[in-house]
Amino acid sequence: MSHPPPTRPVGGQPDPTGSAVLPPDAAGVPTRAGSDPPEELDAGSAYRFRLGNRPPLTGLRFLVLFGVLVYHSNFKALPGAWSGLQVFFVLSGFLITAMLASEGRRNGRISLSNFYTRRAARLVPPLLLTVALLGVYAAFVHIADASQRLWGDSLAAMFYYADYRQALGHAPFFGYLAQTWSLSVEEQFYIIWSVLMVVAVATQRRRLAYAFAIAGIALSVTDRLWIVFREPHFTAAAFTRAYYAFDSRADALFIGCLLGLLAVDGHLHGWKPWATRLLAVAASGATALLVWILVGTHLFTLSVAAWWLPVSAVAAAIVIAYFVISPEGIGSRFAGIGFFVFMGNLSYTVYLVHFPVYLAISPDGTHWSYWPTEMARLAVTFSIAIASWYCIEKPLARWRRRLAAA
Repeated sequence: MSHPPPTRPVGGQPDPTGSAVLPPDAAGVPTRAGSDPPEELDAGSAYRFRLGNRPPLTGLRFLVLFGVLVYHSNFKALPGAWSGLQVFFVLSGFLITAMLASEGRRNGRISLSNFYTRRAARLVPPLLLTVALLGVYAAFVHIADASQRLWGDSLAAMFYYADYRQALGHAPFFGYLAQTWSLSVEEQFYIIWSVLMVVAVATQRRRLAYAFAIAGIALSVTDRLWIVFREPHFTAAAFTRAYYAFDSRADALFIGCLLGLLAVDGHLHGWKPWATRLLAVAASGATALLVWILVGTHLFTLSVAAWWLPVSAVAAAIVIAYFVISPEGIGSRFAGIGFFVFMGNLSYTVYLVHFPVYLAISPDGTHWSYWPTEMARLAVTFSIAIASWYCIEKPLARWRRRLAAA
């Protein structure tokens, strides 16, 4: 059976949302409702931030990924699903920074080898599983331009250069792992930020970490605006370069880093009731703004590249701060519903698998109507994700927790 490439453009292609999204691994720490309290006091009664298990943050990943799945179902519904990527980026920056900064505070140092080992154990197995399943699929189904759309995409995903492959226009039309560009952005961030955190901890200059995060935000925003406005006329090529590459998208990750540093230093703890209520109002407004972006904006526009990307990142940071400061608030309890948390734990593998499954089971090939096609896609996607979670990811998560504790 032949599999001709689809004829519709991939909007953000991506990662989840528009390619965007992604990568829901974020910190990749499995979360359970009713887990240990996230904060604790040390022997001296001084506040010490503890990331622990935070169900609202895990549930948030699923709520965001839902928009990506809807958008990629037909590339029409929820055109602003690209904003979910911003949420994932900010969340990843927050979680990774909280883990690294907490380790540095406890031990006086950060072990890069342990950090990279934990990251690899979380990210690589589901990725290899996805590539292996694609190989099995290609053995039975003819894929047009498979050398690029399948194997070229697989190499870019496994060696984490898919973002610049997309940004520089070298990616094929509708590649089977086109969504992994956002994972490449995150992996490049992990390498750079972990080294910067090691420097800040080794020099015992906490302010240096803040300076690195603020500089990262400023440089990335400046870079993106220069790309967008350097030519007399805005073009799709300028948008593609600004949208997909690490250097022009890292500001959302560094905003999350800033939030993580503030949390570990105790600035997201002990707020007065009036300040907490004010934050709840701000989080409600930020959520409403993100929903408006979700339904009312489109990719490949100047407004998205120049304004809505940073605005959505700030809105995401406000929502995440609310979940951290008010873990028992109404919004936190909603995002922390057990079903959302379970789906959030599956989100990384769902993100990896859904796009190739969507291409393999497409209306052009099956000639089914929308709903039968979508139900088949979701059934296959979540079956693979659930099997991966129980057979691969959950056992490795226990090992990662033991390594972190050691």
